[in-house]
Order: sequence, then structure tokens, then C-alpha cells
Amino acid sequence: MDFKYSKEEYNRLAPQRPAHPTMKIRQLQALRALVLAGTTTEAAQLLHITQPAVSKLINQVEQEFNVRIFDRRHGRLVMTPEGRSIYADVERILSQIDDLAAKTEDVSALSGNTIRVGAMPALGLGLIPSVLRRFATEYPQVRCVFEVETRGRIEELVGTGHYELGFVTLPVQHERLVLTPLASVAAVCVLPLEHALARKASIRAEDLANESFVSVDPSILLRHRVDAVFGQRRVKRRLQLQVSTTALACNMVAANVGVSIVHPLVALAFKSLLAVRKFEPAITLDYAILSRPGTPYRVTAAFREAAVAEMAKLTRSLDQDLRKSRKRQGRD
Repeated sequence: MDFKYSKEEYNRLAPQRPAHPTMKIRQLQALRALVLAGTTTEAAQLLHITQPAVSKLINQVEQEFNVRIFDRRHGRLVMTPEGRSIYADVERILSQIDDLAAKTEDVSALSGNTIRVGAMPALGLGLIPSVLRRFATEYPQVRCVFEVETRGRIEELVGTGHYELGFVTLPVQHERLVLTPLASVAAVCVLPLEHALARKASIRAEDLANESFVSVDPSILLRHRVDAVFGQRRVKRRLQLQVSTTALACNMVAANVGVSIVHPLVALAFKSLLAVRKFEPAITLDYAILSRPGTPYRVTAAFREAAVAEMAKLTRSLDQDLRKSRKRQGRD
């Protein structure tokens, strides 16, 4: 059939062209590079273009959105609130483009699929390596992208679709995310192997009075819960060292710098280098997997199942180690 329209009818029915030029992927990539690198010089190196070219691309992005994305403060580029809002969408778009590029490399079976996973440091060290090993055995052709981020950042990136799965400690603020419970475990006390308290099967808060204590950063939820326990019991510690993660705290304890209270999965990774003991009163940590609703992705489900299975193995191993320490205490 042959349909003919007058020029006026065609202009009325045809989709209207945007009043501004179409946004180009290269402009979005320049914005991402500048956010990651922090300077136009380093962003240019990431993109293999000149510094003026980066500046031009960023100016084009700002003109497209009609907002200022960066402010210059004391010689540094700082994202504006509008810029942060725009960048969240830009990162989501580029992540989808990255995934599409990876899928086109091999379209057979599952080989083209990519799964993006984010985990807070404790789970990234204590759980994810064994999950990746198990998952790679079952799905050797699937490409995995794994990143360590803060708990709040993981919530945000799962919500925008940058991560298919996020591994965190509860609670979370994002009400629309799907939670898959992993485990409820208790924080443990770690001590140098030759420490006098290592002879005890369990450590009470009062046992650590005046001990040199390795604290973690205040941005970590566990820090506040540990401080609350000692504060309620009026137990004073010698807070001589603060580190950014519980993994670093274990390193410091192994070096005989002090004692600490840490995530049990991290302690397991260091158990040959330090003494791991039950801590009283218990500080319960609830681990969970975050995902977005309505994503029945086969590979995502398989990764989630592998994580649940590996977490069960790790918690059994932890329970066995703690029971052994109690048996040794009984013999002593």
C-alpha cells in the first residue's frame, strides 16, 4: 500500500528533532574520565586525547544540560549537586554500553553475559573470593566485574543498575531494593597470638580495659556499635590507632600493635596470624545481598545462590574455630 502525505501533514506526524544536538557517547566518557581521574590532564591520558579536547567535551556536556557540573575550588574540580545527579545517570548509561560491548564479543550460550558485583570491604575480602571461585567453575564463560565500595555507595549503585548485586551489612536506606539474607553473625575479638588474653575462650568488654585498641574509621557502622558497647559499660581503652578497614585492623593486630573487634569473615582470612575469640556482649552483624526488583537474570540468580552456599560454609568454619578455642581453654 502506498501512503502519501502533504508536507504539512508529514511535519505534524513525524517525530520532532530535538532543539539541541544529540548527546554523544564520547562526551559522557569524558565526564566519567574526569570524575575518576580528578584532573583534565589525567582524564586526557585515560582517553588518549589532549587536555583541551577533554575541556571542550565537558563544556559541551554542560551546555547540553544547561547546568554547571564542576566548580573550581582551591585549584581542584568539585562536582556540584546538579553534576552528581547527572553523573549517576551518565554512569548507568555507560555501564549498560560497557555490558553491551562485552556481550557482543561472544553471543554463544552465556559467554556474552557480564555480571557486576559490589561488596563492602569486609565481605569483599572474606566472602567474595570463594564465591567467584565457585561461580567461575560453574560458569567459566561469564565475565565478572567485582568492585569494593562503601555500604552507602553500594546501595546507590545497585539502585541505579550499575551493580546487579551488592553485598552489605544491614540496615540499608533504599526501601525499593530486594534483600536476600545471607547470615547473622557476631563480631569477634582478635588478639596477637602471644597475648595473655589469647588463653581465654571468649573475651568480655571488661577484659579489654586499658588495652591498646585498633579502631576502624567512623564511617564504618561497626565502629559505632563497638564504641557503644564500651561506652555503656564504662570501659576505657587506649585508642592509639585508627585504620580505614577491618582488614587493616587485623594486619595491625597480627603485628602486635593492639587488639580489635572485627567482622568475623575478615578474621577468618587472618586466623593463622592472630587469635580469634568470641566477644561478649555479642555484636550481631546481618549480611545481605541487594538487587533491584524484577531482574530474573539467570546468571545473577546463579551468583546469588553461590554466595549463599559459600556463606554457609564460612559460618560453619567460624563456629568450628570458636569451638576449638573453647576446648583448648577447657584443657588448660
